[in-house]
Amino acid sequence: MGIGMGKARKKWIVGLILGFIALGIVACGVVFFEKKSKKIAKTTSYTIIDGTIHINVQRYRALNYNKDTTVWELSDCKIEDSTFSCFRYDDKNVRRSNPYSRKSPKSSDYRDIVYDTTYTDINFGKNALVHYIPVAKIPEFDRKAVAKALSKLPGAPCSQIFQFRSNYDLEVIGLPGFSWKNRDGVAFGYEAYIDSEKSGQKKCSVQSARVEYTPSNHHFQIIKKSLPEQLKDYTLQFFNGTLQTFRDTTISWKLVYEDQYRRKDTLDITTKFEVDESSSLKKGFPGSYDGRCYDAVDSTSCK
Repeated sequence: MGIGMGKARKKWIVGLILGFIALGIVACGVVFFEKKSKKIAKTTSYTIIDGTIHINVQRYRALNYNKDTTVWELSDCKIEDSTFSCFRYDDKNVRRSNPYSRKSPKSSDYRDIVYDTTYTDINFGKNALVHYIPVAKIPEFDRKAVAKALSKLPGAPCSQIFQFRSNYDLEVIGLPGFSWKNRDGVAFGYEAYIDSEKSGQKKCSVQSARVEYTPSNHHFQIIKKSLPEQLKDYTLQFFNGTLQTFRDTTISWKLVYEDQYRRKDTLDITTKFEVDESSSLKKGFPGSYDGRCYDAVDSTSCK
């Protein structure tokens, strides 16, 4: 009798302990679920319709100077009473992720996630927040200084004869075989080479520097995107792409300059070409240049 009651008491105690453990596990699960649910509710706005999660996403849209529509996160833009500006960094090699993706509730019961995007138009449409088109402040093209800088140039054949840095792209009209090349468009800039054709006839080739190199696999590019846009900085190389030597020759031609918004104008140039035997025309390593130049961005770099 005593032994039977002892066994029963032990079973009762063990059962009681297991019951408390089970209640503890359930309570912890409820607390964990409650905390998780509150976290989702605080960080997202979503609805569940027929087993599909609908995440509410908000974006800004804005027109730039060229009437292109740009899209921004809410945190990218600062809107004032009559103006606004937007800015962000983009990694060119990494796809821009959805900032709401990590905030979506996870469950095997949900068949799909749909992002319902609502756009607020900053500067266009009937509900525009402001009536303002952001434009970068581009320094004025100094026509007089440029005409003077190009009034005398080396007349050497098949070679770079000038370098020009400014916030404008350039084009030459009236000098056949001459061209402007964007130095920043290639790794080591451009060079002029005298090549021989199969017929034995020589020709001048202006092309990216013939340098063999292995690009780094770890190279990546961070791009700044903004409204107003960042100022474009052009470094342009001017080439005589012919085999002709211009000695004590004066030629009138036209220089076309264009800003990043495709606004352009033309400047009449009169140049006296001279044969320059100075060491400044001697080539160094590929991409280097120590000849005549004009720099509107940093006036101390060209003397």
